[in-house]
Parts: sequence; structure tokens; C-alpha cells
Amino acid sequence: MLDLSDFVIRGRVWKFGDSVDTNVIAPLHVMRKGEIEEIAQHTMAAVRPEFPAQVRPGDIIVAGANFGCGSHREEANRVLEKVGIRAIVADSVARIFLRTSINLAYPTLVAPGVTSLVEEHDELEIDYPRGAIRVNWRCRNILLRWNRFLPQGES
Repeated sequence: MLDLSDFVIRGRVWKFGDSVDTNVIAPLHVMRKGEIEEIAQHTMAAVRPEFPAQVRPGDIIVAGANFGCGSHREEANRVLEKVGIRAIVADSVARIFLRTSINLAYPTLVAPGVTSLVEEHDELEIDYPRGAIRVNWRCRNILLRWNRFLPQGES
């Protein structure tokens, strides 16, 4: 029998704004060297210089609208997995970035409004079976549904 607890992801939040493009995620000047390890040392550094050194396995990215926009390259998806990002939750995601995430079986979720509920370094829980996100913020849980087909009042 399938254990649904395997589909619950918990991690520390790294919060980003709107339109984080693939040149920020996987900088072209580093990609020309070709090694994912080298790209990992520079990922997201254009907007968060501390990110490559401080990201930990199991962390989660929460981002605004249009995450992963720009000229697409698969390395943008792969480098985030390489540095330990367990999942991405964004207000919206660029179509090709999302499609590549699906192809790679990399958890990338669209949850409109999530950035208004989450702060930097919050603990986030993504509950696939219930279609919910729980945020431990000021000692209370906030529930955001991305699956509108669940009955009202169920959490």
C-alpha cells in the first residue's frame, strides 16, 4: 500500500519576488563551463548573494509571479535540485519551467497568493494528499489550498 506521508514535504523557506528568470537560477556565464557543480556555486546569487553558501538540503523556494521565466534551460531546474531545494511553490511559474519540472518529477507548485502568507525562513509543509500548504507563522498554522476540488471545511 502507498504511504501518503511520503508526499508531505517540510522545509525552511527562501522567499523570492516576481520574475526570477533562468539567468538568475543558472547564470549563462557559468553554464558555458558545463558542470552543474560550478553552476550550483552561483545559483540565485544575482538576487541573493548568500544563497549558494547558505542553502541547505530540504529547503523550499517560495516565489512570486512568473518564476523561471526567460530563455529556458534544463540546468535551471536541475541546479535547484542539486543544491538541495526540495520544492518550489510560486504565485505562478513560467510554462516551460513548469513543464521541465514535470518531466524531471521535481515538485514545482502553483499556489496563487502564497507569497502573502509566507515569510523568509518560515517552516513550510506541503501536503500533497490534502492539496494544502501549512505555514508555521507566529505560532499558528495557515492553510492555503491549491486544489479547489476539496470539500469546503476539510483540511
